[in-house]
Amino acid sequence: MITTPRLTAVLAIAGAGLMATLSPAPATSPGLWMSEEAMRSAFIGKTLDGHYSSGTTWTEAYFKDGHLDYREGRRQAVGKWHFHGHVFCTFYDSPLLRPPLNGGCWTTIKTSANCYEFYLAGLTPNPPFEDDASRMAGRWNARGWRNDEPSTCTEKPSV
Repeated sequence: MITTPRLTAVLAIAGAGLMATLSPAPATSPGLWMSEEAMRSAFIGKTLDGHYSSGTTWTEAYFKDGHLDYREGRRQAVGKWHFHGHVFCTFYDSPLLRPPLNGGCWTTIKTSANCYEFYLAGLTPNPPFEDDASRMAGRWNARGWRNDEPSTCTEKPSV
């Protein structure tokens, strides 16, 4: 095949466009993390259903007063949520659970109208937090959706 500089440029642009449609957009930049305002609007006063990478399902209600109610199989716990900017923290007041349920802090990406991916930012309620996009795949923890409307999540995580 004979190529010209113009054909080479067209093929490069077409290839880049194809790769952009095949690649998950959320994993490209930490600027795509949901803001505190966006998470408050999507989660607070709502109940989310979801699953972890292990397949374990969970339900968590985030009350407007800063409390939460978590259920996972036979385990359930109450606790508190708070924000540190774009990091959403959830910690539990149930030390008697076995295995114990501690909680953590999360950065979140909205992947579709009612689908959210949660990435571990830290295991303590205060900074420093991790939000380096280049290591996102290893920090993917869960996917969730508001349970008062149909989920728009797909089968696989975006990274």
